[in-house]
Amino acid sequence: MLRLNGFDEALIGMAAVWQKSEMGGASPVDTLVYNGEEIVDILMRESGLSEEESMEHISFNIEGAYVGEATPIIVWPSSIDRVQLILESEKELNNDTAD
Repeated sequence: MLRLNGFDEALIGMAAVWQKSEMGGASPVDTLVYNGEEIVDILMRESGLSEEESMEHISFNIEGAYVGEATPIIVWPSSIDRVQLILESEKELNNDTAD
């Protein structure tokens, strides 16, 4: 498992992520899961970054970095209402770009 150094207090658990194997099957890979909001708080507190700078750092340097099949997962806690709004917005955006 790969750890995000300096973000232990944002760790919320582990997940078994199924990865395709070269043999055609799939097997679970234990992956660490972190709370994105806690990572933002840590960056703001310890690095002096603003919330926007912290979000940008996470986007480019953590979420955008694939470091193998055990790449850590960042979770952004949300309500079902918020998730539905995001899905509806994406659906509308996809419909607009399909025209």
